[in-house]
Amino acid sequence: MKRFITILSAAAAVLTLSASAPAGYYKSLQGKSGKELKDSIQALIAPHTVHSYNSLWYYFFETDARLDDSSQVWDMYSNETYFWGTRGDAVSGMNKEHSFPKSWWGGSKVDAYTDLNHLMPSDSRANTAKSNWPLGEVSTTQSLSFNNGVTRVGAPKTGQGGGASKVFEPADEYKGDFARTYFYMATIYQDYRWVTTWQVDSVDAYGNTNWKTLTPWSIDLLVRWAREDSVSEKEIARNDAVFRCQNNRNPFIDDPLLFEYIWGNRAGQPYDSSHGGEVNPDPEPTDEPQLITPTQGTILDFGDVELGETATRTLYVKGLYLTSDLKVQLYRYDYRLFSVPGNTLDYTQVCTDHGYPLEVSYTPTEVGEHRAKLLLLGGGLVGSVGVEIRARCNQSELRLEGDLNGDYVVDVEDLNLMMNMMLGYEVILPLDDNVTADLTGDGVVDIEDVNALINIILTQH
Repeated sequence: MKRFITILSAAAAVLTLSASAPAGYYKSLQGKSGKELKDSIQALIAPHTVHSYNSLWYYFFETDARLDDSSQVWDMYSNETYFWGTRGDAVSGMNKEHSFPKSWWGGSKVDAYTDLNHLMPSDSRANTAKSNWPLGEVSTTQSLSFNNGVTRVGAPKTGQGGGASKVFEPADEYKGDFARTYFYMATIYQDYRWVTTWQVDSVDAYGNTNWKTLTPWSIDLLVRWAREDSVSEKEIARNDAVFRCQNNRNPFIDDPLLFEYIWGNRAGQPYDSSHGGEVNPDPEPTDEPQLITPTQGTILDFGDVELGETATRTLYVKGLYLTSDLKVQLYRYDYRLFSVPGNTLDYTQVCTDHGYPLEVSYTPTEVGEHRAKLLLLGGGLVGSVGVEIRARCNQSELRLEGDLNGDYVVDVEDLNLMMNMMLGYEVILPLDDNVTADLTGDGVVDIEDVNALINIILTQH
């Protein structure tokens, strides 16, 4: 049996023990302005470790635990109290929520579909009410269709919504969080073709390319929210955790003024990281050979992989001022179950904005937990950088009828996938010959299949 996205492999992560951006991380942005600056940000953050959708609860455990009580889930959508169970298990009553709706791009791009910078656990009722409505401010309390004290959904104020009949308004304490998340998404995925254009569009009002991606009303709203709700300790901690998990950062959290250079009152000015924001504390790092990523203590975790499958993950190796090729060595423990394409990395490719995409593969031959170490050395580095590799091999599990997303549970997330298919949107299904949304077997996905799936969900015990 093939599980969800075998080519991209099962769960894997890049976890580092360091906090905040490494020295030199934002060096490529210095002096850029306008479209060139936005393009440079995209080039910097786009290469990242891409997870499988099935593994997200494993990573939420890292990114969304409350700072004051790590046993609780930090839910930005409700005041309900949710507790973690076994690491990697879904939390009852919560969904995996795309804060930047996946239907806006059709949902078929894996990078965005599983990007932790905008994915987070959400109260299921708030998630359902939020739907794919744009961010905005509700016009009056009389227009509310949902309000749990944190999430409000209702008719937008005049000039907002981009033509949508409703908007999703988060609590004041999270408005800046969502604004900076949308800045990130509008930058890293700026090349996407937007299916829904309430808040993002590829063209402006004159038919020209909209390199700013966000629509005018959206810019006004999000810029105001970002100014009124400054970066919080929670955002900083989550940004660091996401970096540990997928090896890229949200620059609009690291530097709270960066958005002003693209959409705000510094638009058109050359970017200067020494302006007083909290971006890189060392904008001009030493010219000694160094690795920006991975750093010492990084962990590459493949999560659960079925026996007989090969899981492959990409670890981006980025450096500065290297003088020769890097050497790569796998050793210790179960290292023979892991492989890399060669034993050297071209230092000229390592010392680029994208870095060297080092593919690490795991081919288990027996059930159990497996470990290895990956060593990077040479290139003029003083010492070496070690990466801990972890993986777990399981026997194949039987797939449940209606389990469209491959998480071995039939629930509202499968129903959302089926609804998107019925409406003609592109969706991602596991690469498994036994996976089908045509539950009635009549050759089409329609309302009869939706009814069949609802019955499956309702009759589960």
